Amino acid sequence: MEQPDKKLLDGFRNGDRKAFEKIYQYYRIPVIRFSVSIIKDEQEAENIYHEVFMKILKRRRNIKPELNFNSYVFTAVKNEIFDYLKALNKNNSLKEQFWERIHQQEDECSKVKEEQLSRMEGIIQNLSPKRRQILEMNYFEKKSYNEIADILMISKNTVKNQLVKAKYILRKEME
Repeated sequence: MEQPDKKLLDGFRNGDRKAFEKIYQYYRIPVIRFSVSIIKDEQEAENIYHEVFMKILKRRRNIKPELNFNSYVFTAVKNEIFDYLKALNKNNSLKEQFWERIHQQEDECSKVKEEQLSRMEGIIQNLSPKRRQILEMNYFEKKSYNEIADILMISKNTVKNQLVKAKYILRKEME
């Protein structure tokens, strides 16, 4: 197809759908190629092409057929690419800020967890030796009440009572 002439552009300005379709198809490949050469993303190049032509369609009454329409189209495409790149850059900055905040929060969380763990270890160390032993066997060694009772030669109820008291002390001290 030949470059859109004055007659075709006049038809487009006046709302002729076929004129629009011809112009739209004429510029499709060159605009997408041009866009891909800059942004290296064919899908986004297609989106830019559609966006530019939707804007041109809205402003078709302002088109001057005597001026270089080709320049008009490619200037609009350059501007759209520039806007896309600005938005992409802003988006990347926002992503970087987001990840920085996440890492800061993780660091803060990690410090808080370390402090809590250290506090908990101190509380456990201050328990009576028998209570601490029962707690450690239950939580760290994953032994049941019966197993602990058999190993320490005490009743199952004593194991249960000692664990209840140890947990109560831990909760109270951790508040």
